[in-house]
Amino acid sequence: MDNTLWLIDDDESIRESMAFLLSGMGWKVKTFESIGAFTADHVSDVTLVGCMLLDMRMPGKGGLAWLEESEWPWPMLPVIIMTGHGTVDACRRAFRNGVFEFFTKPLDADKLIETIGFAFEESQRRFSAWQERSRIKARFEQLTAREHEVLTVLMEGLSNKEVAAQLNLSPRTVEAHRASALAKLGVTSLVQASREYDKLQSV
Repeated sequence: MDNTLWLIDDDESIRESMAFLLSGMGWKVKTFESIGAFTADHVSDVTLVGCMLLDMRMPGKGGLAWLEESEWPWPMLPVIIMTGHGTVDACRRAFRNGVFEFFTKPLDADKLIETIGFAFEESQRRFSAWQERSRIKARFEQLTAREHEVLTVLMEGLSNKEVAAQLNLSPRTVEAHRASALAKLGVTSLVQASREYDKLQSV
């Protein structure tokens, strides 16, 4: 995963100075003068990773207003808010909308660099979780509707005979669907299948 910093700030001097500072850490820095400039290139890229540095107030649409207007479309991208007009209310609003950290300008460079490092780690954690969920989801999508139905009832703790009676199938048919479902999921037992299903629900 690339450690990319997505910096959005309308102040050109801030963009240039921060890009110089942060690129010196070996990080890739991409700068944008507005939210519109960023979304024009990345609006559909839900797998965006790294860390976003976002100015709270800008001409047109500010960072905090942007976060509040709809669900954040880049779930693997932690956001660090920067502002020269920090208030307790703004800070609370930011954290309610999932902001990773909130900084008031002028920025403490050492603290910012440390926080960005933590944000990269968080982005990697989210990306790994997304990969795991995608893997499990793809396997479950291989199941036929009947296999999924049989497996779901079996995972409730019912025996093959009980499942057969509930679904109006023969025990042999239930066993065949069970074996096929486990093979497609790449597991060897209902316990393992249940664990995979729980991951799909919780990740």
